[in-house]
Parts: sequence; structure tokens; C-alpha cells
Amino acid sequence: MSTAELPQLFGLVPTGLFGPLASGQSPLYWEILVRLYQHEFEREPFIVVRPLAAEIAEEVLRTSRIWLERREEIIADETLVELDGGEEQATADEGVIVRATARRLVTRLERSGWFRFEYRSGVGQVLSFYPYAARILETLVRVARDEQPVFQGYAHTIASILKPEVFIAKPGVSLSEAKRHVLDMVRELKILDRNIFSFTQKLLEEVSTAAGVLQEGIDHYRQAIQANYHRLKTVDNLFKWRAEILLRLEIMERDTVSLDGATRWYAEQLGVDKETAARRVRDDLYLLRRQFETLPGLIDDIDTRNARYSGVALRKIMYLLRQDKRIEGQLQLLIDRMAKDEAPEMEFDVYRCALLADGFLYNPVRRRPRAVSRKLDRPPQQDVAQIRQRVAPSLRRAFSKVRVEEYVERLLAGKGSVSIKEADLAGDEDYVRLIYIAAYGFDPRSKYTFERMKDGGGFRIERKGIYGFPAGDLKRKRKGGRDWTS
Repeated sequence: MSTAELPQLFGLVPTGLFGPLASGQSPLYWEILVRLYQHEFEREPFIVVRPLAAEIAEEVLRTSRIWLERREEIIADETLVELDGGEEQATADEGVIVRATARRLVTRLERSGWFRFEYRSGVGQVLSFYPYAARILETLVRVARDEQPVFQGYAHTIASILKPEVFIAKPGVSLSEAKRHVLDMVRELKILDRNIFSFTQKLLEEVSTAAGVLQEGIDHYRQAIQANYHRLKTVDNLFKWRAEILLRLEIMERDTVSLDGATRWYAEQLGVDKETAARRVRDDLYLLRRQFETLPGLIDDIDTRNARYSGVALRKIMYLLRQDKRIEGQLQLLIDRMAKDEAPEMEFDVYRCALLADGFLYNPVRRRPRAVSRKLDRPPQQDVAQIRQRVAPSLRRAFSKVRVEEYVERLLAGKGSVSIKEADLAGDEDYVRLIYIAAYGFDPRSKYTFERMKDGGGFRIERKGIYGFPAGDLKRKRKGGRDWTS
């Protein structure tokens, strides 16, 4: 990708947008932004006017531990003082100070580019988030809530978008949305893979007690990783959808009519010429196919890392519980300390064991006898023709198409048609053959056809003993494929 094709963030977003969130009062700014975002987008239709925005910031200040601990520092912040003209607050009461500081916090967020206040007749100045700010905040809120994706939702959505009837109706929209969901799904799978690695490293480097291992494995790992991983391997198993989606992509690549429609939509949506749009369509189709083709490798990496985490957790908790009782526990303790450069100074003396007493329980290693090769016994020669003759009847299908057609030919006995009730029906085996006769009669490649008889609004049913079957006629076909007509 060339530099010209790279998206330029700060051509759209103000350079000082993240200044408040990078300052010493970042928790205050974050809480104010989230409260305003929730009022604007996550509640019933609601309008936030400027006085209400100041009240929300004031409430945040009054309930914030940072305000109680660093009150004087926040009041003296030059960035905030400049926003309010530097009015003197030393002699003001607490309520005035809180309101003034809250107003300054809101003003800094406004001037940083998070939102603006628009005048509306009859209402006043109404808060309005910039489009980029609303999208950034939505992502940050989901991160703060630690929301986990539903992989089944990704796969189901992609398969639904790429259904033939949906793609043919709106090929450009379907392809574009499928690409977006595929990239989201692969991104979340890679995040899951990296999270497992991070938890494993934390278990190795930071956890030092058995209780800590259990807390990490049962509380943190299970909530952040295990539940998602379990869904991925069971109800959200992506391999249920993978083959269907790959097959659909192959069909789409050969559907020139729909691809032309997608090209026109891309050209109109992106504002490019038809040739560039066609290239983008081909690139997106190739990207979708490659992502699903490489999906097994990514899932294997996730499986390997999850198994490694389980092994590390088990070995570490066994080591922590038994390190005072077992030699391997003591050795593991020394290795861990030495790896962290915390091992105590000690001297090791090594002696050769010799002339041990008679009561010593050591048994010397005995050399095993070497294996001697011998010739394999060959089975006696069998009569291949006799074996084939004995096995062939059991391998032949009792109701193969050829055998059923031969039976129908005997029923017809030179006639153009015959009723199906003329077929033998003395038991279950005959009834099964009757089912195959009717089924093969609907196959255009069969030597005969089966025409059902109607009875009023439906088809007529014949009965012979305990067996019921559709009424109709069996007709021989001519070589040209037309039914026999008398």
C-alpha cells in the first residue's frame, strides 16, 4: 500500500482531540464524555442542552475521588484557567468553585473537538457529537466494558449476506458488507489468540501463589477467554459455515452479471471509474476467499495456545502446592529464582557413587536382548474367482436402478403402460421395492416414468393390505425421451 492510499486520521480528526484523555485529569474527562454519550445515544430520545452538560460535569466532580484528593491542582490547572478568562476563585464558596470547574472541563472537551453546541430555536444550545467523535467513543466504551464478540453472529451474518437471492438482488452491498464482517471476525479471532498468550505470560511471570493461579484461571481467564473459546468450538463453530461460504464465493466469481452490478455499485459509491471498481470487486472477493482458506491455521494457533495455558496453569499450581514436599518442586523453585536472577548463593558438590553397601537398593541397568528379524508367514493361496463369486451377491444393491428397471420392464411385458398396483406386494421387501419404483419414476434419466393419479384436490392413495402407496401408471419411455403413447 502506497503512502497516498494510507488513511490520514488527522486530516479528519483534530490533533488535540485526545489531549484531555492524556492529561492528569483523564478520569474526569472520560467520565464526563461517557455520561454525555449515554444521554445522547443509549437512552430514550433525549436532548442535552449546555446547562445540562454543565450539571452532568458538576455531578461527576462532586462524586469523584480525584476531585477530593487533587482539588487545588485541578483548580490551578493553567489549561482550564485560560478557558474561563482566569477569573479569581479564591474567595468563592465551594458550590461556585465546583460549577466553574465543571464548566471549564466541558469547554475544554468542546474546544478539543469532541462535540459542539448548536443553537436550536425554542430549545437553546444543544450538544452534538461530531461523527468521528461518536464513533471513537462507541469503540472506547465497548473496550471499557470488555464486551466480547459472538463469533456465531459473524459467521451467520456473512452466510446470510452471501446467499444467492441476497447477492443477486444487491451484489455491491452484499460484497462490501461481507468483507467488513469477515475482517471484523478475523480481527477478533486474532485478538483472542493474543489474549491467551498474554494470560499465559502473566501466569508465568506475575502469579506467585496457588490462590493467584486459581483466580486467574477461574475468574479472569474464564470470563475473558474461556467462555468465548468454548462457544467458538461448540455452538459458534466456524467450520459449520466455512465450506458453504467458500462454495458460494466460487459461484460468485463466475457470476458475471452480478459482478457487473457490484462493479457499478462500487464505482458509484467510491467515486471511481469502472475499471478501478472492477479491480476492487475482484480484490474483495479474493480477500474473502483467502481469509476463509487460512481460517484453520488461525483456529489451530488458538487451540495450541489454549492447551499451553491449561498445561502451564496445571504445572504451576502443582508446583506451588508441592514445592516443599517433592524434589522436582524444589528444583522448579531454584530454576524460577535463577531465571529471575533471585537465586541465593549456594555451592554444589558432585561425588561419584562407588562401592555401595550390600543393602543398597540400586539395580544396575540390564542390557535388553536385541530383536531378531524373522520371515513373515505367508497365508495360503486363495481362489480369487471363488471369493469374488461368494462376496459379489452381498455387495450388489437389492434395489439398484438397473434391477428396478428390469422389474418394471417385466411388469410392462411389451405394453405402453401399467398400473403400479400390478407390482408384487407380499411383504416389506416388496414394499421397499415399490418405493424405489415410484422414486426412479420421477428421474428423467430412467427408462420409464411414473404418473400419479389425482383425486379431487390431491393425489389418490391405493392400499393393499397394510401397505399404502400412491396410485398411478408406469409408462415406458421412447429412446428420444418422450413417454409412450398408445
